[in-house]
Amino acid sequence: MEFGSKLNKVIILNLSRKLPLLIKKIRFLISCCTLCGNVCQQHQLICQYCQNDLPYFKEHLIGFDLLSWPAIKQALPKTSFDHLFSLAPYQWPFSTWINQLKYHGKTELAELLAYLLAQRWKQYLTSLDKELKPKEILVLSVPLHVTKWQERGFNQAHLIAQYFAKQLNYNYQPELLLRDKITQTQVGKSGAERRKNLANAFNINPEFFDELAGHVVLIDDVVTTGTTANEICRLLKKRGVQTITLLSICLALPN
Repeated sequence: MEFGSKLNKVIILNLSRKLPLLIKKIRFLISCCTLCGNVCQQHQLICQYCQNDLPYFKEHLIGFDLLSWPAIKQALPKTSFDHLFSLAPYQWPFSTWINQLKYHGKTELAELLAYLLAQRWKQYLTSLDKELKPKEILVLSVPLHVTKWQERGFNQAHLIAQYFAKQLNYNYQPELLLRDKITQTQVGKSGAERRKNLANAFNINPEFFDELAGHVVLIDDVVTTGTTANEICRLLKKRGVQTITLLSICLALPN
């Protein structure tokens, strides 16, 4: 009986190790690319060919940090964040994915967008002179007011940040930033109107002051004028955060 018990334990242990890999293989076999319908190789929603053709910003021309590009720096002259990292301009297929995620509840796209963001972020890290260790970075997401969260059912920035942090083994604290004020939509507003709309909209949860790191990565789905990020980053800088990198899927500058 003792031999049989040990053998069963070995069999169960081997199955527990192999089953996740088997499930992953099956998922890839039955998956198809959201863009072309072909079989996927590295991610369940996009094939390698379509991933290679995505309209990313050309880092070999403008660098990964978009604030180093004069045209963008001119469009965003007063920023409270130190670096800006976006995957692409607000265009297809990213614009379609974001729209489907936010307004049609296709939350599986949050994991895809986080995967693409993490892949490019790794490339960015290899280009830096200084190594950024996971323990030095705290990931935050732009918060939604609880009323808006209940209406939509989720916060797309939170979902993207959660998956992003998990892939890179970063600390993510979704409850550190608070949105105390219900604001009107920012779409169609001027810079001054956006700033007025967001005045005193955010706060920092005092329960998590001790978790603030020297380098914060703030994640949002789309950056337009940077007004939302600036309001948040000013609060973080007042609490002693030294460096803030704003990460987004898309950059959609006015005009």
